[in-house]
Amino acid sequence: MTVRQIIDGLERLGSRAALVSSGREWAGAEVLDATFRAVTALRQRGAVAGRTLSWSAGDRPQALPVRLAAMLLGARFSAEQPAIDGGDVLRITDADLSALDGASACEPRLVDDAPFSVVRGSFVWSRAVFCESVAALRDALGPSPARTAVLSPLAGFGGDAAFASWSAGAAVHHHAVDASSASAASPAKALSFLERAAPDCAIVSAALLRSLLAHPAAALADLGALRRIVYDAGAGAGGALSAESSAAVRRVFGAELVDRIAGEAGLVPVERELRRAEQEAARIAELVMSHPGVAAAAVIPSDGDGWAVFAVPAKRASDDADGDASGQRLIAKATAALDAELAGTDLNRAITAVERLGQTALLSMLNALGRSGLFTDTAAAHTVDEVLARARVAAAHRPLIRRWLRVLTEQKLLRRDGDRLSAVGPVCDFSDAALARAWDELKGEWLATVGAAGTIDYAVRNADRLPDLISGAVRAVHLLFPEGRTDLARALYRESIAARYQHRAVSLLVSRIAREWPGQRPIRLLEVGAGTGATSESLLPELSGAEVDYLYTDVSRYFLDQAAPRLAGHRCVRFGLYDINVAPRDQGFVPNSFDVIIGGGVLNAARNTDASLRWLNELLGPGGWLVLTEPTVEEFWVMASQAFMLDDASDGRAETESTFLTLPQWNAALDGAGLQRVLGLPRDGHPLERLGHRVFAARTKMDRALLTSEHLSEHLGERLGAAASIEIVDELPLAAGGALDRERLRDWAARRRRFDSRPLSTAASQGRTQ
Repeated sequence: MTVRQIIDGLERLGSRAALVSSGREWAGAEVLDATFRAVTALRQRGAVAGRTLSWSAGDRPQALPVRLAAMLLGARFSAEQPAIDGGDVLRITDADLSALDGASACEPRLVDDAPFSVVRGSFVWSRAVFCESVAALRDALGPSPARTAVLSPLAGFGGDAAFASWSAGAAVHHHAVDASSASAASPAKALSFLERAAPDCAIVSAALLRSLLAHPAAALADLGALRRIVYDAGAGAGGALSAESSAAVRRVFGAELVDRIAGEAGLVPVERELRRAEQEAARIAELVMSHPGVAAAAVIPSDGDGWAVFAVPAKRASDDADGDASGQRLIAKATAALDAELAGTDLNRAITAVERLGQTALLSMLNALGRSGLFTDTAAAHTVDEVLARARVAAAHRPLIRRWLRVLTEQKLLRRDGDRLSAVGPVCDFSDAALARAWDELKGEWLATVGAAGTIDYAVRNADRLPDLISGAVRAVHLLFPEGRTDLARALYRESIAARYQHRAVSLLVSRIAREWPGQRPIRLLEVGAGTGATSESLLPELSGAEVDYLYTDVSRYFLDQAAPRLAGHRCVRFGLYDINVAPRDQGFVPNSFDVIIGGGVLNAARNTDASLRWLNELLGPGGWLVLTEPTVEEFWVMASQAFMLDDASDGRAETESTFLTLPQWNAALDGAGLQRVLGLPRDGHPLERLGHRVFAARTKMDRALLTSEHLSEHLGERLGAAASIEIVDELPLAAGGALDRERLRDWAARRRRFDSRPLSTAASQGRTQ
């Protein structure tokens, strides 16, 4: 087929309808006139052979004469955003359409071999490929078509079908399906249009065809003239129909079904493209497997002519004794430096201040219950249910208040007699006056040991409002961030001796890991739950001079916005959202993306620590490090403040009815996630051990080769022949029976494309590269 045949078809239609769209009818002669006007207007704007015309005016009928004009001028037509060239591009927008319509018609010299081309997805079709595709599409319309209904964009597949119809002398009835059109997603309106148009052939996308098939009115629609349905089976159009769905289409609509998909060779049958894709995928997989660090690989078609490559790192020939020894040397250096920094600190006095904070918080719990008429003297005894009722405990906080009662009993401030509880000591010990004195004395001691008292101010604010927190009348988050300020929260995570110890331990260890990292690229660090930035503020100065890519994340954009100006001087820092309660792939993160992951006191807020640890392990590459700081004992002052913000747990904490996992539970959780514990601080016998705040360091995948997507990309080089997204995965997914689960691979690839296509403001800061 040639462009001349399309022109001849329009000339044969003459005064008869060639195009019906948007309530208007164009005769064949009118479409030709519009085409020649477009040639004139485009020439005036600088359109010449080889230049790209980028269509950005939606699914409008004017796309067809503009496309024909581009062919006659030998230009390249693209409806992709952005156009494939990105350089010398002439853009056609809504504002340009009136100028096109107003230009004078000047019939050009028709040249069948004008060197035009068409951009479709990531493919660029030459004149020959495009004309062959349209000729094959004309055959797919069936013998002697009279009327074609087009429900596919005219700048793309729908326009191809329109040209095929005109070359066969058939009229085109067009139903706009631009994404901005409200009717685009309405199968009811599409069915109504098909009934009115009464076509013998319909052109649709796979997605619309599925919607039509599922609509209850489909079987009742009057489509007696319809003989064939030709559908776009490309990934962007919804993908090929299953055999079951194809049979249903034939049964419901009584029409023959023909599929077409855009490929390197133009619009081709799906089966042909699948065969070609399978052969190419096998070739690429063989190239991937030739890398010595790859144990297994799978390749599937991705977007356009791109590929999604999944590779599993090979196992090392022997245990990585050198790597383990290197890790132990890092740990020894870091712990020695940490001990040296603490040499002049009065640890016992600082620890005593922390313990007094816990005891004063216990008294504040009794005081709050007393303000509800509970435990007003040593003779007063109450059941747990009475306590919950009298204190008007909100349903969400009942597990926490039950923990209060258990802890108060364990600390011998309450006694249990059967199912009733009563105060042990004089109630004056937790009166308002006694509590005020206790807080004042503690504040003075806190100031003397750490030089600030933000933590005590915050604890007092919560103690004063405990009855309202218990009832749900006040939300704990408003006390932690009053008027949206972060000063109290910043104090909490920085002041205490335990916090200072943990921040320095993390900083000294991670900075040494970064400086000795063996890779040929910057070390990739992910901080989860970064919050007010207590960990990063200590760590980032230690990373000065190291090659680092640092992704600072939190579940809330608020914290990212607060941190961005504060950390602007650290060029290695990027920002992104990460939720420890959601699987990484559901957030746009892929496996083996990071070398080090840091979490400062965040996993105690996870709903299920075991799941969150498994997900973090998944994100770490071979030899990666997970460095966490977490409390491992009940912190009484937290139970009277921040605990009101924590979700109910579904891990070991639910079994022990505790706020935090114990040290044995943490060790079991790390082991269960497949992590190898290499460090726990403070060491046995250290004065800080009794506070229960721990630093955990674990490594993972030590038996695997250090493989990255950069390694594979360099290995494949130009032999790949097309764009590819490369993921390093721990294992390939298997379906029942042990076969490769290609559906799951397609889902992984689709998720990555979806997140990679987000606007720069949200997507660019996320850690997706490997």
